[in-house]
Amino acid sequence: MKRETVTLMANKKTIDLKPQQMVVYRSCKIIEAVDRNDDCYYLYIYKDKPLNGIRAKHIKLGSFLHRALARGISFSGTHPLTLQVLSDHPSFRSISFNQLYKKTSASHSPLETAYILTLFDSFAANEPIHKLLKNTYYKYRRNGQMLLAYKTLNIFADYAPEDTFARDMQGHLDFQRYRQRYAELKKISSSDPQHFERLSFDRLNEPETSGLLLATLHQQNRLVDEIAVRLHLLTNRTTAEDLVVFDLIEQQFDQEQQLQFYRQLAYSAELPAALGAQLLEKLLESQQPDAVVQLLTANDIQPSPAHKQAIADCFAKASSATFRSLFGSLNHRLIDLFSDQPQLLEPIVIRCISAFFRDYDLDTLKQWLQPFHKQGIHLPIEQKLNKMQQLEEDPEQQGTLGELYLYFHQPEKSIDCFKWEMELKPEDPKPVQLLSKVYLTLGNKDEAAVYQQLYLQMQR
Repeated sequence: MKRETVTLMANKKTIDLKPQQMVVYRSCKIIEAVDRNDDCYYLYIYKDKPLNGIRAKHIKLGSFLHRALARGISFSGTHPLTLQVLSDHPSFRSISFNQLYKKTSASHSPLETAYILTLFDSFAANEPIHKLLKNTYYKYRRNGQMLLAYKTLNIFADYAPEDTFARDMQGHLDFQRYRQRYAELKKISSSDPQHFERLSFDRLNEPETSGLLLATLHQQNRLVDEIAVRLHLLTNRTTAEDLVVFDLIEQQFDQEQQLQFYRQLAYSAELPAALGAQLLEKLLESQQPDAVVQLLTANDIQPSPAHKQAIADCFAKASSATFRSLFGSLNHRLIDLFSDQPQLLEPIVIRCISAFFRDYDLDTLKQWLQPFHKQGIHLPIEQKLNKMQQLEEDPEQQGTLGELYLYFHQPEKSIDCFKWEMELKPEDPKPVQLLSKVYLTLGNKDEAAVYQQLYLQMQR
C-alpha cells in the first residue's frame, strides 16, 4: 500500500503533512502539503533525491516555485504517481539556505549546485543567489572552462531574465561558438542536458522537444518523470508512441494502482480518440463501471458493437452519484451509443431516472426524455412517469404510487405512500407488509420488525 502522508523534520520537531498535489517541472518534483493547521509546505525533490522542505507563507511572483505551479504537470495528492514518490521519500528535512548550499556542494558540481540553489529563490534573498552565480561563472572563466562558464550564464539568464549581467556576458565574442551550438535543440540535449530540460518543459507540445526529453528521462531511469510527461502529452495528442505509457504503468505499478491511473484518465478532459478507445478497453477489462460511464459521456468514443453489452452492464452497475453528475449530457450520449439497440437502452434509462429522482421532480425527468422523442425513440418508462404524476394527486392510489417508487429504487419516498395507504385502508395487510420490507431494505431492522409483527397479527 502506497503512503498517503509525509513527515518533515523541522527545528528538531516532526511534522505530519498531508499532500495536496505534486508538480513535475523540469528536474524537480515538488509536493505541496499541509499540516494539521492548514499551514502550507513545499517539499523539493531534485531528479530523484530529496532536497528540502520549506513552510511557505507566500510565493514570490516569478520565482521558480511560482513558475512550477503555473506551468508544471500537476497531480493530486492521492494520484498513484504522487503516492509512489511518497513511498520512495517518506520523510524530508527542513534546512536553511546555507545548509542547503553545503549539502548540495558536497555531492554536486559547482554548476549544478548553482542551479539547485536557484530553485529556492522564493525563499531566499536575491543577493546570495546572484553572488553564487557570478562567482561560479568567474571561476570557470578564470580556469579557461568557457563552456561551463557559458552554461552558468544560461542558468543565470533563466533565473533572472531581466538581469543585464547575464545577458551582456552571453553576447560576448568569447561565447559566439557556443551560441551557435545552442541554436540546435538536439545539440543542446547532448551537450547541456540540464539546460535542455529547462527549455523542454516550456515547449512540451513540440514533437521534437518532447521526444528528446522522453529519451533523456528514460536514459536517466527517471520513470516517474517520464510517465508524468507521457500522461501530459496524452491529453494533447495520441500517437502509437504515446500509448507506451500504458506499458510503463503496468511494469511499475500493481493492479489496483493501474486502475487508479485509468480512473484518473477517464475523469480527464476530452481525450483524443485513440487514447479513449485504448482506455475504454482497459476499463472494461478491469470492470470499472463508473469510469466507463464517465469516459463515454465526456468523450465522443464510438465503441465496437462487440463491446455494447459490456458497456450496458457498466451502466447497470455504475453508482447513482455518477449518473447525477452527468444529468445534462447523459441523455444525448445514450442516444449516440444505443439508439440502434433499444433492448439495451430501456434498462439503462430506468437506471438513470432512478438516480435522478433524488434531485429532480417528475416534470424535469420527463423533459430529460425529450431528446429521445426527437429521435423517434419512445420508451415504456415514460408511461410509468405519467402514471406517477396522475397518482400524486389521488389519495386513493398512494399504495400504487409507493410501488412505482420502489420500481425506481426510491424506498424512502415509498414510505409516506404506504403509511398513507395503511391509514386509509386499516384492514389491508399489503401496505403493512411492504413497509416491513422497505425498512428492512433500508437497514432499519427495528421498524421492520414492528411492521412484520403487525402484519402477522392481521393475518390471524
